[in-house]
Amino acid sequence: MNWPLTWIFILIVAWFFAAGVQRPEKMYQFPFLASVMTLGFIIPQLPSLANDPFLPSGAYVKAMLMAIFCLLMLRWGWSETARPIPFLNQAFNHRKLLIAAAFLSAIGAYFYFLLSRLPGEISIGVQMTGVPVVYLFFARLLTYGLAIALLCFVRRPTLAGALIIGFDLIFYFDRIIVTGKRAEALELLLLILLAVWFNRRWVIPRSAMIAGILVGTLAMTSMSDYRQITRAHSGVVLDEVLEIDVVGNFEETLKEGGLEMRNAVQRIDEIDRRLEFDYGKFHWNKLVFTFVPAQLLGTSFKEGLMLSTPKPERSYQPLTGTTETGFVDAFASFWYFGALKFFILSYLVCRIWKAALAGGTTAQLAYMMSIVPAMHAISHQTDWVVQVWIHMALFLVPVLAFARFRGVALPPRVARTRMPVPLRS
Repeated sequence: MNWPLTWIFILIVAWFFAAGVQRPEKMYQFPFLASVMTLGFIIPQLPSLANDPFLPSGAYVKAMLMAIFCLLMLRWGWSETARPIPFLNQAFNHRKLLIAAAFLSAIGAYFYFLLSRLPGEISIGVQMTGVPVVYLFFARLLTYGLAIALLCFVRRPTLAGALIIGFDLIFYFDRIIVTGKRAEALELLLLILLAVWFNRRWVIPRSAMIAGILVGTLAMTSMSDYRQITRAHSGVVLDEVLEIDVVGNFEETLKEGGLEMRNAVQRIDEIDRRLEFDYGKFHWNKLVFTFVPAQLLGTSFKEGLMLSTPKPERSYQPLTGTTETGFVDAFASFWYFGALKFFILSYLVCRIWKAALAGGTTAQLAYMMSIVPAMHAISHQTDWVVQVWIHMALFLVPVLAFARFRGVALPPRVARTRMPVPLRS
């Protein structure tokens, strides 16, 4: 059953991918972008695992069944008839939005600068704790500033908007190049593409999109080597980077398999044998871990808020820095029924997308901030997007309240002209 299920999984991904390529606007929708993540991160790891005789009997089949259910639920949750979320449609003062973008960018840049001053061994390619986590928590504000500035500039190009974007890009490129962050690179690309799409209805050419996906898929298997170089030198050493065998690393992944899907196969098999589930408590614990500061409230207080969840067996020891994929945390919560997490996630993101198409600035920002964490439900965990929404509620919503136009918003013109409502002056 290993290869039949593998081919079913690949065909589902191909279905998502082909639908996006056939209609260019679908290339910015969650199902297509989820297929891109699956194509680049998951599928290259499967051939070796499907042929691995040392995996527990039936373990690979269980993991592939869960992966298939999750993708089908994701597609089911994305509906062309979904209604937009009404409260995401507000009108804003253009000048105040630029002030908000500059304010957020300045705060985020300060913490990005502090993060960049840390030694590479505690900030690059490792699980960060303590002070680096605090820096990264507030550095996120720079992304909000960049997204707002991009929307303002695309709708009404100004020197102020261009300066804010240029300022933010300095820190973004530093983060991408020095730490080798794939998520930040993907996020920056989508921020720009989505800002242009929502307001100008321009899409990237299919050939450029496909070429970028192929290059990204090939390069993804070499990111660990890149990070080892930047971690050792706390920066980029071009001579060593050029020595990375990109093609060889990709071939090795096809031959040996990747650690992430191996983690998923072993972990799902272990959970299925024990039938011990967390029933969603995983999500509460992640929120406590992210938003309750132990430095202020104490470690004992923070641990006291955590709920008890089943612990992995001692025989299961994933390597530090590897993930288990979102298929695992969905399975760990409700067995195969955990695939409904992907349905709920896709349904909510779809409603944000619909509101963004209607011209709502808040909705456009929400989608721009949500889509990459949603994609990481495939490769990492399903809770990332929830953390982003809470972070936005804490920091972005108050700033948008300052910039909101005090009047009655005009009805969206997108339905008539396919162009969004311009920002109010």
